[in-house]
Amino acid sequence: MTRSLKIRTPQPVENRPGLDEIRTRVGTHSQFYASMLRRLADAHRPGLSDLRTRTEGDYTLGLFDAWAGVCHTLAFYAERDANEAYLRTATERESVRAHADLIGYQLAPAKAAGVHLAFEAEPGDAPDETLEYAPGLRVRSVPRDGETPQIFETVEPLTARAEWNALTPRLAYPQVLDADSETLSLTADVARVNAGDPILLMRGNMPVAFGEGEGFLRRVSDRSAGLDGRRIVALKADPTNPPPYVYIASLLVFPAWDANQALNSANLGAAVSGGSWTASALSTTTALNNIGLFTLNLAISSLVFVPPDPILPHAMRVQAGFFGNIAITRRTSPVESDTTAGLSGTGAVIFAGPSLSAGSYTTQQPSDILSTAGDIDEEGTPSSGRGFIYLEREFTEITPGQTILIRDATHEAWVSVHAAETQSVEGYSMSAKVTRLEVALSGTGPDGASVSLETFQTRTATVFAMPEALTLSDLPITAPVGAADGALTTFQVELGTSELLLLPGKTVIVTGELEELAGVVASEVLEIAENTLDKGHSILTFTTPFANRYVRASVTICANVAFATHGETVQETLGDGDATRPFQAFTLSSKPLTYVSARTASGMLPALEVRVDRVLWSLVDDFRDAGPEDPVYIVRHAEDGTAQIIFGGGQRLPTGQDNVEAVYRKGAGLAGHLEAHQLTLLAAKPAGLKGVTNPLPPGGGADAEVLEDARKNAPLKVLTLGRVVSLRDYEDFARGFASVAKARADWTFDGFDRPIYVTVAGQDGVELAENGDDMQNLKAALAEAGEADQRVYVQNYAPVEFGLEARLYVDAAFVPDEVEAAARAQALDVFSFDSRGLGQPVTRAEAMAALQAVPGVLGVDVDFLYRLGLGKTNEPHLVAAVAQPDLSGGLPIPAELLTLGEAALKLEIEQ
Repeated sequence: MTRSLKIRTPQPVENRPGLDEIRTRVGTHSQFYASMLRRLADAHRPGLSDLRTRTEGDYTLGLFDAWAGVCHTLAFYAERDANEAYLRTATERESVRAHADLIGYQLAPAKAAGVHLAFEAEPGDAPDETLEYAPGLRVRSVPRDGETPQIFETVEPLTARAEWNALTPRLAYPQVLDADSETLSLTADVARVNAGDPILLMRGNMPVAFGEGEGFLRRVSDRSAGLDGRRIVALKADPTNPPPYVYIASLLVFPAWDANQALNSANLGAAVSGGSWTASALSTTTALNNIGLFTLNLAISSLVFVPPDPILPHAMRVQAGFFGNIAITRRTSPVESDTTAGLSGTGAVIFAGPSLSAGSYTTQQPSDILSTAGDIDEEGTPSSGRGFIYLEREFTEITPGQTILIRDATHEAWVSVHAAETQSVEGYSMSAKVTRLEVALSGTGPDGASVSLETFQTRTATVFAMPEALTLSDLPITAPVGAADGALTTFQVELGTSELLLLPGKTVIVTGELEELAGVVASEVLEIAENTLDKGHSILTFTTPFANRYVRASVTICANVAFATHGETVQETLGDGDATRPFQAFTLSSKPLTYVSARTASGMLPALEVRVDRVLWSLVDDFRDAGPEDPVYIVRHAEDGTAQIIFGGGQRLPTGQDNVEAVYRKGAGLAGHLEAHQLTLLAAKPAGLKGVTNPLPPGGGADAEVLEDARKNAPLKVLTLGRVVSLRDYEDFARGFASVAKARADWTFDGFDRPIYVTVAGQDGVELAENGDDMQNLKAALAEAGEADQRVYVQNYAPVEFGLEARLYVDAAFVPDEVEAAARAQALDVFSFDSRGLGQPVTRAEAMAALQAVPGVLGVDVDFLYRLGLGKTNEPHLVAAVAQPDLSGGLPIPAELLTLGEAALKLEIEQ
């Protein structure tokens, strides 16, 4: 036994760089015990030579055993202490916190999620009523299974109006006809428009010729019913480029306009022009308040008019022939006989029959008759320059003042009716009760020239009368909202009404069915950059382009929007100030303290106000950032999330009773990541508000920083020192920002220079809202910390899933189902969002190694390794793209993050 003993302590200590755990233990109990036994026989220690007993129960050996245990314990904890002395190897949260404290870094507390809420306002008693609400409106969530209700509060004022609940884009534009129009669309209530019906297009009281060398009259060749109830009498025009049409004269705001004068049509008349004006121009050049703008809106609406001399369709409801033949009655000489035997022809007589009334008549042909004028007499002779025509029957619908169209095979004339009466006439061996019309001797032809009525052949001529105006329907706009449409860009949408109170800076939520995904409804938040009133309709221009393209008829725009964050307000008296005590501290009774997004290096600030003797004190990150007389405090968090407010030793709290008060909010973390339309309960229903919802799910929340996150993020503060210069600086700065779990910075080239492209991902893979506070604050913070001339893009990552199918050869000693479950959990963990990096590839060897590490797995065969959506293949490696320029000229393409799809992981067990 003695021959086998040797000195085994201290053990050599060697640690290569990059280890997650270091070894400093110089020996174990057995090693220390063996070394002490070996030294009993050491010739250099003659005093121990008499201790020759090696049997159990000897007191000396018992003492050695005890001290070996002491050494073992000391060596164990010395190694533990050594690991806790380094940030990479520390395992205790307090150790990581202490390391972070050395460089002024505090483990990040939980951060509140945020979301834009859409409120529904009730119509007020007054039509111009605008509702104003201060921040602090509380909204409660409807919990799902396993959830608890979460409370959100608005953090900005809300301005609401009932008509802003669901604004709609412009859905149609007016139909405008011209002389060459071959098609038209009528409203559904227009009856009796059938194929073959005569149609006139009229400008005012005058028909419009169909085209050069053509006549006035048109006929309906076909008709059909539109899906929206319109009666399609012809094909509609292309709605993507509607012709110009003035519905309303736009108001041009002149500097000389007196905002105090009454807003009515008379006073606005001098300010009417055909251009357009903007809401911001109005607000800067006049002193109109909300009531004034509302009144102005009504006044402008009253100015709606059709354009000068529009062309409108008319259906000719009366179609008649002539009784007898046409003769133009002109009294020029007395006639004593009551027969027409002495006349040269009957064509000069406008009424049928051989008998004449007493009077003077010409015996010349019609061309000669036209050169002679007659006088009005009591016997009904026509006035000077006029004649009588007799229709084939009675038409009481035709009255004086109307106009008629006379048409035969070769001529057309538009003639005014000066008188109309019913008479009984005889002629051609027949008699009838007919309508006699007194008309001018000539009418207007399609070319605008005068056409004599004597040119018409009686037997083939037809009278068209009683033009009934047909109501044109507006033509639908089918272009999707969010797409460039004519003069509109992807930044704009035209509303169906004028909304003067939607001023720049207001936030709206657009909701609608996606054009490319039928039945899928999406929403997005946009901020108004300008509101232009153009011919009676508001055109909203946004600060950012639409992210989606929506089916126009499905779109609603809510302007009753306010931003809210997770947490509810608490008012608390912290206690008494004591001027004799430095660094006095108070603990908040509610937790966790809400932190919200802010434009700081950390990306967040607490929702906290502390007042001492009703005076507001300031929050600082560290007392070293303040002077000795500054009224400041710091906030520190315990392991359980409790927040402690600590005052300094320079400017101490004044002595007083209950003079330290705090107003703060409690609630934060990923519990606030709810689903869309889950925030629907108003905690206290304010007057005028009917309901609320969240069209988009809340985002930007984060749980308190865990050990591994702190281990990675703590050095970031000293890596950048508040400035970003290198590519790695941009990545480190973004990764240390609140709500950002992963970040990657890449150079890109856009054809002109090399901008930096920063790809970010939120906690649990949640994307940061493009227009949300987190994304905007990160962009602003990077711009402030970076070089002024360095262009930087920040965008969400592109999540990509891959599939893995493999066969596992399992040891017969293990339960196959348990091995399969362990292997599945191992693969999903190794290739999860938390374990992968942006732009990190996946290899077949890596997948095999992950599965092979599971106890009981003897071997692995990978059958398929592929990107989802590209078909099953067995690739040796899958590449995750890094940020790269868009060759089409758009923004660069963000970096990808490859994760294993749970449904695409298939394992087959073989033994």
